[in-house]
Amino acid sequence: MSASMPGVTPTAAVACGACTRAASFQARVECPPGNEFIRRRANACSSHLAEIVQALHAWARASQFTDGTLTVLAIDPYGLPRLMALGVADPGFLFYSVPVSQCGGAATQELNHG
Repeated sequence: MSASMPGVTPTAAVACGACTRAASFQARVECPPGNEFIRRRANACSSHLAEIVQALHAWARASQFTDGTLTVLAIDPYGLPRLMALGVADPGFLFYSVPVSQCGGAATQELNHG
C-alpha cells in the first residue's frame, strides 16, 4: 500500500479530521495487523481523539474487520507531511493499540482519561 495520504502536502501541518487544529494523533484500522494492511486512517487533535477512535471502531465493526487492530500513533503534525513525501510508512510512535473485537467503552474511557 502506498504511503501517500489524501490532503497531506509537504508544506502544511496535518489537520484534525474534526476541526482545523493540528493533529497530534493518527488512528487507524489494520486488518490483519500490520502497516501494509491499513484499511482506514484518520488524524486527530487531542480534543477529538476519543471521537475519532469511536468512529473508526464503529466503521471497522460495520465493515466486519473485527479481527483487525485499532492503533493510535502520536505524530508530529508538521513533520508528517515531510515524512510521507519521503515514503516513510510508519511516521509516528505507537501510543495505543487494541483488537477491534475488544475495543469499546472502556477503550474510549481510557483514551479520555489516559
